[in-house]
Amino acid sequence: MARRTAAIFGYTALILQLLLGWLEDWDVEWVLIRALAAMLLASLVGWTAGALACELTGQSDRSPSSASR
Repeated sequence: MARRTAAIFGYTALILQLLLGWLEDWDVEWVLIRALAAMLLASLVGWTAGALACELTGQSDRSPSSASR
């Protein structure tokens, strides 16, 4: 659950920053730097939220690919 939540938060932040930079007509370099920083920060928040949700619900954080190993 933590990985999935982190991915959702991160990609959403990345897309929103790219759209905001495009709408505001910012320099490409600044848009990419801000988008990367937003993605990393949002992924960290998403990972924390997902890990807390796993702890509260008592579920493990297994993806289908790691369960088959």
